[in-house]
Amino acid sequence: MAAQANKPDIKPRKPRKDKKVNTKQAIKLKTENGLSYQQIAKIQGSTPAAVHRDISHLLPTESTEVFKSKRADILARLQERILTTIDDKDIQKAPLGSRVLAVAQMYDKERLERGQSTSNIASIHADIAALKANKPVDNPGYQPLPDVHEAKS
Repeated sequence: MAAQANKPDIKPRKPRKDKKVNTKQAIKLKTENGLSYQQIAKIQGSTPAAVHRDISHLLPTESTEVFKSKRADILARLQERILTTIDDKDIQKAPLGSRVLAVAQMYDKERLERGQSTSNIASIHADIAALKANKPVDNPGYQPLPDVHEAKS
């Protein structure tokens, strides 16, 4: 008991009183307006440390910009690395549904790479069917053509 008497009284630390940082607004103020953490903190009624803590890891860096400018090449290399690790045995192990889905996704990506559309095929078929049925096409700018079989007035 004598040992405890010699210890100084340690008071628990008070919780922070930082006002919650509006992350979306803070990022906008930092990236679009170029404001400092101190200026953002003043606007939000918080502290510069709290603003820094909450948004610094979300801000783009120089490497972010490099990645964005080279994204296609980086992703192509990553695809190549992944695909070269897959052999026939791996493909056979995958469930049938996964294999079918993979083929469908690769087919869509192949069409995109070749400049062929993948998203409007269903829409085109629906428009053709509507035209054949002489129904309006679901297109705000669509103007039906006059019926060529009607007698001219």
